[in-house]
Amino acid sequence: MKQLRIIIIAFILLTAGAFIWLTAGSDAQSLLFERIVLADQRIVFPVIIICALILLSTLSGLPILYLSMGIGFLLNFTPAMLICWGVNVLAVMASFFMVRSAFTEYFREKYGEKKLIKRINKGIGNYGLWSVVFSRAIYIIPTNLINFSFPLSSITTRSYLLGTMIGLIPECLINVLAGYLIKHEVILLSTPETRTWQAGIIGAFILLLLLVSILLRIRQIRRKKFRALKGIPFEN
Repeated sequence: MKQLRIIIIAFILLTAGAFIWLTAGSDAQSLLFERIVLADQRIVFPVIIICALILLSTLSGLPILYLSMGIGFLLNFTPAMLICWGVNVLAVMASFFMVRSAFTEYFREKYGEKKLIKRINKGIGNYGLWSVVFSRAIYIIPTNLINFSFPLSSITTRSYLLGTMIGLIPECLINVLAGYLIKHEVILLSTPETRTWQAGIIGAFILLLLLVSILLRIRQIRRKKFRALKGIPFEN
């Protein structure tokens, strides 16, 4: 297992070094979109390459913002959104299994008995799905921090997968829509309007999640009261 950890760390360092070398002296966004424009009508190959880069970047902790935008630039909005969301879910889960298999045992042996870690694990054990959903939906929290930290916790694979599938919706929506609007010359990334609609999407999604969580909580309380009146034991 120690050898696997060394291999993974070396892979991350090499990938990060290659990224810095390739983008040295140029903006990553500009570099990507220049290559996309040169692709002309040959869309399938660039999309496959970008999807592969999303997987590679997620596993190595590199940014994927412009890659998701690139898919939105290349395709129509609906297929771009579905492809971006699907590839990101796949990449995040691959990262989850990589970290969990190689680092979780080491992390728990070294830090698992600390009070703070126990408290965090208890909270994630109770609200794991929603913790992932809100962490990803907020958008300003670095994605790589989420990808590399949650697998070290006690969260179940099912909760992490469902939370990721829901939480990635606003991120993919914002990134794909930005690329799509740039292609149609509606916005530029530097314009204040971009930040406004991005904040609007995030805010609306978080409000929706809060509403759903409140309704689920109310339903749970009502079920507890009903079972208490009927003398039926309540199971979580």
